[in-house]
Amino acid sequence: MSSDPLVVCIGYPALQEARFVERLRAVDPRVEVITLPVDEGGDWLTMPPDRPHEEPPPWAAGFAAQRRAALARAEVLVQLHTPGRLMERAPHLRWLQGMGAGVDQFAAAGVSRDRVVVTNASGVSADSISEFVIARLLQVWKRLPEAEQYQRQHEYTRTYRRSFAGSVIGIVGLGAIGEAVAQRARALGCTVLATRRSAGRPGVDAGSAHELFTTAQLHEMLARCDAVVVSAPATPETHHLIDRAAFEAMKPATVLVNVARGSLVDESAIPGALASGQLAAAALDVFEVEPLPVESPLWDLDNVFISAHSSVSVDRYLDDVFDLFEDNLQRYVRGEPLRNRVDMQALGFA
Repeated sequence: MSSDPLVVCIGYPALQEARFVERLRAVDPRVEVITLPVDEGGDWLTMPPDRPHEEPPPWAAGFAAQRRAALARAEVLVQLHTPGRLMERAPHLRWLQGMGAGVDQFAAAGVSRDRVVVTNASGVSADSISEFVIARLLQVWKRLPEAEQYQRQHEYTRTYRRSFAGSVIGIVGLGAIGEAVAQRARALGCTVLATRRSAGRPGVDAGSAHELFTTAQLHEMLARCDAVVVSAPATPETHHLIDRAAFEAMKPATVLVNVARGSLVDESAIPGALASGQLAAAALDVFEVEPLPVESPLWDLDNVFISAHSSVSVDRYLDDVFDLFEDNLQRYVRGEPLRNRVDMQALGFA
């Protein structure tokens, strides 16, 4: 085993606390932990991570030299936001651990498939995001916003609505989040249909879904669903997967929930789908442009429920992601396969 330092760079500011650094150093004597510093009060947390940023980013303008030096030495990097031209800036990089499930920002930053292993945090947020999905569906189908409005107006008006049990839930992308949604929907008495990229191949398990569909069968599935949950990864193949034609294929009064990436849904088609009655409501946690521009018509549409890319619960998220990263670092030191390795080629990223 080489005695050279194993340089681990923490690019996610919240993981730069001493308690995390010490645990990484304890993994192996060769581990040297460095960081990508940020300006005090720098607004990094609200910045969308789906595209590479300039280096230094606006939230770390005072640390350009330190960040450049850290990237130049890093063999291992854990981060959410990423600078562009990452291979040039980090010539020794061999393993990149993402803080979330999405990896499209790393592909856009030019991460080399033949040189860098990419792992993500898929599954860490699945339970809490699935709770959010169920909450949004209950909110719509139980007419909770209307009941609250009547309360504010001091109006004693009944708001009867539909049962959750017996509904058909369609999940676009049966990954970790989709599987967690399927488990909870089934527990509440729903029939679950789902698409999976590998559907139709020998030995592919439908998980908690009652039926599995290929991506080519998406519209066939949509026609049977009372609600559609988008939880697939953002890839060139899934761009605007839910478009005008997809909305037209849905049953009237379908509810749409998007907790994937904004690029999977053609937002320009949502107003028409609502007006036509194909959509009864849309709960959107992600958008093609984030933050959602103040002039976006989505803000003012009836039955559109907007949240700011915050469907995940954060009370335990940071520690859970770090536990995954620490376990993977131990595996990396021992030369073992890493958990949550992402096949960038299979996802369609060059």
